[in-house]
Amino acid sequence: MKKQLAKLTLSSLSMIAIFICASCIQDEDIAPQAETTPRTTIGTGGFSLWTTCGSNAYVSGNNIVVPVGTGCGTKVNAAQANNSIYGSNWYCNASINGGSGAYSGASEMAIFTCDNVSSWNGNEMGFVRTLSDGVLKAYLQGGGAYIYTVVSAGSSYKCSATSAHKVDFYVNEGYRTSLTNNSGNYQNRNYYFVATNHYYGGGNPANWAITFNSANVW
Repeated sequence: MKKQLAKLTLSSLSMIAIFICASCIQDEDIAPQAETTPRTTIGTGGFSLWTTCGSNAYVSGNNIVVPVGTGCGTKVNAAQANNSIYGSNWYCNASINGGSGAYSGASEMAIFTCDNVSSWNGNEMGFVRTLSDGVLKAYLQGGGAYIYTVVSAGSSYKCSATSAHKVDFYVNEGYRTSLTNNSGNYQNRNYYFVATNHYYGGGNPANWAITFNSANVW
């Protein structure tokens, strides 16, 4: 989410850094111990829930809910895995429930895996809904590049890196599209699973939220 985080004010970025440093371990840039990793499910207790101000993400039964927050000029909510998992794939059941009408194209909600939770400029693969137009996209970030394509919404999402630069995207267990970013590297990474939103006002966000469970990385 580099291009969106760059639009935050310096004070907001400082607040984000405080939350991240207080609750999560440093990025794990270590050599993997094996070429394959068992599929690992991250339970609700495996996430740090944080916000830049006001109401926070929360656990509801087996789900984690990351609502679009209001009441602040700039608002970021997130559920961020406490630890990274080595792998090339992720899957979860999720609802990315957002609309349109936000003032800024940087207002968005996303679920993704990433290998950098300090500066957020590393490799990411996931799904993002922009709240100015309500459009859902599959996207890749990495090596200074950000590419995407529009996809339909569903109730489950999956990313699978089939090579270092190519990722296949699935919705409701069905293949939807592939993206290639020769500047990024998506296979065999130490990935953090993240669900987050950034909101800058506009629209009617009362019921906009990401709700997810059964987050898996392998």
